[in-house]
Amino acid sequence: MKKYFILLAFCFPLLLFSQSNYNLTLVGEFDWNGLSYDSEGSDIWGWRNTSTGVEYALVGLNTGFSVVELSNPQNPNEVFFIPGANTTWRDIKTWENYAYVINEGGDGLLIVDLNDLTGQTYVNFTDFFNTAHNIYMDENGVAYIFGTDIGNGGVIFLDVTTNPMSPSYLGTWDDYYIHDGMARGDTLWAGCIYEGEFYAVDVSNKSNPQVLGHHPTPNQFTHNIWVSDDGDFVFTTDEQADSYIGAYDITDMNNIQEVDRIQSNPESNSIPHNTHVDGNFLVTSWYRDGTVVHDATYPNNLVEVANYDSYIGSGNGFDGCWGTYPYLPSGLIISSDINSSNNGNGRLLLLERGFSQACYLQGNVTDVNNQTLSGVSVVILNTVIPNLSNTDILGNYTSGNADSGLFDVVFSKFGYISDTLQAIMVNGQITYLDAILDIDNSLPILGCQDSTASNFNPIANTSSLFGGELNNSFSSGDYFNGEQHLIFDAYSNFNIKSAEFYAESPKLITFELRNSNGVVIDDTTHFVSSGNQTLELNFEVPISNNLQLGLSSGNSGLYRNDQGASYPYNIGSVMSITGSSASQPGYYYFYYNIELDIPCEYNITSLENFNNNKNLLRIVDILGREVTPNSNNTYFYIYDDGSVIKKVIIN
Repeated sequence: MKKYFILLAFCFPLLLFSQSNYNLTLVGEFDWNGLSYDSEGSDIWGWRNTSTGVEYALVGLNTGFSVVELSNPQNPNEVFFIPGANTTWRDIKTWENYAYVINEGGDGLLIVDLNDLTGQTYVNFTDFFNTAHNIYMDENGVAYIFGTDIGNGGVIFLDVTTNPMSPSYLGTWDDYYIHDGMARGDTLWAGCIYEGEFYAVDVSNKSNPQVLGHHPTPNQFTHNIWVSDDGDFVFTTDEQADSYIGAYDITDMNNIQEVDRIQSNPESNSIPHNTHVDGNFLVTSWYRDGTVVHDATYPNNLVEVANYDSYIGSGNGFDGCWGTYPYLPSGLIISSDINSSNNGNGRLLLLERGFSQACYLQGNVTDVNNQTLSGVSVVILNTVIPNLSNTDILGNYTSGNADSGLFDVVFSKFGYISDTLQAIMVNGQITYLDAILDIDNSLPILGCQDSTASNFNPIANTSSLFGGELNNSFSSGDYFNGEQHLIFDAYSNFNIKSAEFYAESPKLITFELRNSNGVVIDDTTHFVSSGNQTLELNFEVPISNNLQLGLSSGNSGLYRNDQGASYPYNIGSVMSITGSSASQPGYYYFYYNIELDIPCEYNITSLENFNNNKNLLRIVDILGREVTPNSNNTYFYIYDDGSVIKKVIIN
């Protein structure tokens, strides 16, 4: 089930102020202002001196590596700094009393002996690589070096247990470039960013790793991955604007399933960076949204419970929180900001926890005829952290809130009368709340009105409807040369019969209906003339979320509005246009005055089986070419009795 959260904020001309801090308290901070090596910050890790019990923040700066002592959280103190290649990327991990630091500028692997807190005992180890993007250290003392300057930039395995200051080479997995990853036991979890997928790799034999499974992530730009404590789930981030934390069930490597996804600050275009599993919680550095905490007790129902944002701006951009570390024994969460100090450079934040398990809400929504309803909006009112969930195709929903109490919950769907129910919510407990929605007879209800049809809808009052923006005069715009599309949810099977378009000049254009991954489900090609015209499309739309209405690659010159769109556009209770692929919410692309219809369907099983002895002669596509069927296309099955059956195969 897909889950989104509503952004409640005022818009300012130059920037958006970030969300309010909640359930995380700033108890101390440190910056490097005035020092000769003051620079922007990058990643962070933590370390506890087992001899003294003192905790330290290990911080990457553009100019080197800093160690900050935290015995007095209100007054952190840097104990030493090691200069290095000037670079944006610097990442740190530890093994026992040693720190291992990589960067993208050079110097190989910086190995620092933390037994010497003067910072004088270190080496730049360059035996196997010179630059790298990231590092992970597993529980067995194996360092995983990601994104090196060797080969494809996969992963190099090094043993640090025998000689911590001079690791030995164990092997490599170099099928793809790996941006970041982690390992537990004999399994590597790799964020293959340019493949848009995470990979699970058996590394029990470091000289011969074997792929166990892989799966795409929401924005197909897989940046970071972390596995749950029980090993049944992984959580990922995509380092792109308006992206998500994704949650996946990995109990069957041959059938990995996405179970939820969530954003910190939807519609602000904020970018997630790195998420870490801390017991039942996910602690995530979210650039301009700061440090964000989600309850992942139920991975199919992620709930935000805390946030602390120290950067004044919001939205799209690589500013604010680079990294966060939640594993210090004291419970402090330490975060590293890129540029939130008063001179615009790096800053260390010490945060105290104030969050607990979320209150969970789930249930089912039906209509008065006991038919399940998909696409119902479910909103818990008057919460500190705004929220929104939607029912899935079975009418089920999951949601939650950080705080306990009595809350109003609003259930709404176009074509139905909204209902507000009350729920008593308790931290750490699931509250079940079902709803029944009455049909709003004052609205057009699209459906087949023939009682003899197999898809007869007794409450339908029309078989066709028009919707979306009716024309392009509602705001400014221009003819557009580029690839963008409308995004919509389909709550029933229907046809997009036609739409109106505005063309700058005569041209041959292919119009496409695509699934949420951009795979073409249906298309049609027209020669368009200058000006506005209505074109037949006849797209057969399946029940699904985040479908796309667009054009094939290279088609352009159609009109689009660049402001004023008011999403969602709900059409006949079966279609909701929720937005566009543009980064700005006011854009509206190409398809105006969209005509929908639901053709009546009749039981033709007896016709198909009338001649049980008929033989299939061949299968052809829409152009008459003999083919072998695969996903997402239309085929015609031709039999020796002269019958032809059209089948649409949708993955």
